[in-house]
Amino acid sequence: MKKFLDSVDLLIDNTGTKLERHNMNVPINIVGAILFIIIAIVGLSLVPSQIKLNTSSAITARTFPLLMLRIVLIFSVVLLLKDIIAIIRKKDIEMKEINLLVEIRALIILAMLILFLVLLHFSSFIASSIVFGILMLFYFRSRKLSSYIIICSSAIIIGFLFQYVLKVRLP
Repeated sequence: MKKFLDSVDLLIDNTGTKLERHNMNVPINIVGAILFIIIAIVGLSLVPSQIKLNTSSAITARTFPLLMLRIVLIFSVVLLLKDIIAIIRKKDIEMKEINLLVEIRALIILAMLILFLVLLHFSSFIASSIVFGILMLFYFRSRKLSSYIIICSSAIIIGFLFQYVLKVRLP
């Protein structure tokens, strides 16, 4: 097992060394505006199916979410147009330097969180928490057995406390 972990560590270190030198300059306002335009459009299309109307009054449960999504959409379009006009006029736009290694690390943690949610859907809270905790310890290269024992026992204790002491129904 130690040999396997050492080979994985070596692979991670070599990949990290290669990625450390790779940086990208990104037009941050354009990327952010496009991202929030997509989020607003998806949100606007989902609100009618997610929030049912039970009343005929002018202000309903949909009013505030739709208002916020429209505001996000309008200001995102304004931000996008502002930078597009600046590019057409050959003016400088705000650029952000992004380190690929940092972003890939964040994406790995995001993937582990998504895995936790998927596992939570198909198994129990305790099992999902144990798997997530072990993956996080593995990600941060912890080799201490005590850390793994603490993570597993904490997940079990917290699960039982919520279910039997606080009477909270966990997935």
